[in-house]
Amino acid sequence: MTLSPSLRKLVLTLHVITTMGWLGSAAAYIPIGSYVLTNQDAEMIRSAIQIMSLIANFIVIPVAIISLLTGIALSLGTKWGLIRHYWIFIKLVLTAFAVFMLIAYALELSRAASIAEKEILSSTDIGILQDPLHIIHPSGGLIIVLVATVLSVYKPKGLTRYGWRKQLETKRNTDSTPYSAPRWTKNIGYIIAVLFLVIAVLMVLI
Repeated sequence: MTLSPSLRKLVLTLHVITTMGWLGSAAAYIPIGSYVLTNQDAEMIRSAIQIMSLIANFIVIPVAIISLLTGIALSLGTKWGLIRHYWIFIKLVLTAFAVFMLIAYALELSRAASIAEKEILSSTDIGILQDPLHIIHPSGGLIIVLVATVLSVYKPKGLTRYGWRKQLETKRNTDSTPYSAPRWTKNIGYIIAVLFLVIAVLMVLI
């Protein structure tokens, strides 16, 4: 189904707004997470955790999900398609992964918020609340959203194997050069793999 021009503009507007909201909230979370990790005042840590949980559940997760869904709608409702171009496919995978990790983090944050509601916080409770994931998750999310935004702006050329076959079917051209993935996809794949490896190591060691 192809989106009408007016509907496409509406979906695109929602996509841009929610993506920028996601980007801004992820950036704002980093100093808040740093504050929680470095503060020694139990009451201040309690308040910060409860605020972070509210923001994650009522702002960050909704805008992230809407950003993902509107991105899918734009891909399916326009000539680009969902898996025809590498930049769209990579953006989809990154965004879906980021949403999944965000929801997983929000569940942990809700658990921390329930601990913060205790009348008296023990040293063990403080240790649980001062989780390094408050820095790792928003930092990883910020990087992923930035990469997805750059891909959306530059739209680097490169058809997937599926997109290449569809293009051949449309042009009815059987005399074509063999398929090969563009070089940039391999480079960005290495970068993403390294970033994920670094995040995984940090989550295990810290």
